[in-house]
Amino acid sequence: MDKTFLTVKDLSVRLNVSEKTVYRMITAKSIPFAIKIGGQWRFNAEKIEKWALDSLPGGKPKKHINLKISVADALTSGLIIYRAHGESRDEVLDEILGMVADLSTDECTNIKRQILYQESIISSSLQGMSFMAPDVDGSYQIDQTKLLVVFLDKPMDFNAVDKVATEVVFLLLACNKTEQLIIKTRMTRLFMDRKFLATVKEQLNRRELIEQVTVIEEKILG
Repeated sequence: MDKTFLTVKDLSVRLNVSEKTVYRMITAKSIPFAIKIGGQWRFNAEKIEKWALDSLPGGKPKKHINLKISVADALTSGLIIYRAHGESRDEVLDEILGMVADLSTDECTNIKRQILYQESIISSSLQGMSFMAPDVDGSYQIDQTKLLVVFLDKPMDFNAVDKVATEVVFLLLACNKTEQLIIKTRMTRLFMDRKFLATVKEQLNRRELIEQVTVIEEKILG
């Protein structure tokens, strides 16, 4: 078996539990990075090792949660992508996720699947801007919360409630649920501000955009 993946037996030894317990954990969705290959459960060895160290007794302390994280902080850690191509939301997501270096192929697939499901229920796009945020549920793992700002090569129909074509996509990849909630809350408020919307649509360079977002965010949210 490829050492990149662990079998159920391998994982039971790593976690010091029975194989039956591993299957129960899979059913409960408490084990991340589980995929089926040829009808058998397999686990990304590197990701599982990191998860085990962070989450299980005897591992290293859990990562610090930044309760003061701002949109500008997440933007600084993320990416600003210009002229993203694609003929559909699906293709645009492929291009965006392909640029996030610390995501595996499986993680990209999981994130895209979740976002497309969310967007099929109701589009996140309003006033020409879409805000997408997959849940922090073990389908991906990153060390630092990132906010990606993506300027599309051309406006696209994302089935927005207000019928306005989408020009800009925000993609939030949070490292924990607390920081995800904080950024979501702050973004909801910023989306209500006309100056913020207009500033983003100017497609400023990275430095200028971060500077302007910092100023606007501090003025509105402190």
